[in-house]
Amino acid sequence: MNNIKEAITDRWENSANGYDTYIQGEINTFKEKGWRDLILSEFEQDKLNILDIGTGPGFFSLILSKEGHKLTGIDCSKEMIEVAKKNCKNTNSEFYVMDSHKLDFSDNSFDIIVCRNVTWTLYNPKKAYKEWTRVLKPGGKIIIFDANWYLSYFDENLRKEVEKAQVNYKNKYGTPYESCTKETPDEFYKSLPLSSKLRPNWDESYLKLLGYDNIKIDKNIIEKVYDEREMALYACTPLFKIVATKNKGEILWN
Repeated sequence: MNNIKEAITDRWENSANGYDTYIQGEINTFKEKGWRDLILSEFEQDKLNILDIGTGPGFFSLILSKEGHKLTGIDCSKEMIEVAKKNCKNTNSEFYVMDSHKLDFSDNSFDIIVCRNVTWTLYNPKKAYKEWTRVLKPGGKIIIFDANWYLSYFDENLRKEVEKAQVNYKNKYGTPYESCTKETPDEFYKSLPLSSKLRPNWDESYLKLLGYDNIKIDKNIIEKVYDEREMALYACTPLFKIVATKNKGEILWN
């Protein structure tokens, strides 16, 4: 378990500058508007206290703080946090290096939790989801964006589709952009607990066990936040969106 945890941190440490370059290309474009609309459409209140888990270079914190909300961003990578602080200077945001499986926040602290392309890297997703539930206020919402990034290692038909899409992309656009400066072995992706799970089905089932209700799922949001190149490359692994409301009653800690 510790080896997986260390490998995840190492990967994000080596992705900070590359991922920052990527998200800089999203700022002030249709992508920023797309992401903002996907989140803000889920609530109407002003000045919410929002936890941005796996904040990376601070993209969500930046675009949501522009709307008057208070953002707290956490990441396991010190390098990512340094970049986020720079990007979100002069905004109502604060950032901490923190393990998303063990949060240094009191119970019922946040109105909203958001995360993007984070949950696939969790070394203990059940523990993390329980912890996120603990710090979310009753009636608060968790908004998760992710994809079945490495399910192709466990699904032969999907693997063939992904490989075909990669070849077509390379023939048309060249080598895909890679934010990580360090090569990551296949064994790393295969070892992650959620790589072999069909999602968002797994997430929906476990969130119900934790006492969430009114769970809404959009299994494909790529047209709202991807450009033509990204849609060509990731058509076989579309981004999904999960929105779940923490039950105001008793939480089931199964």
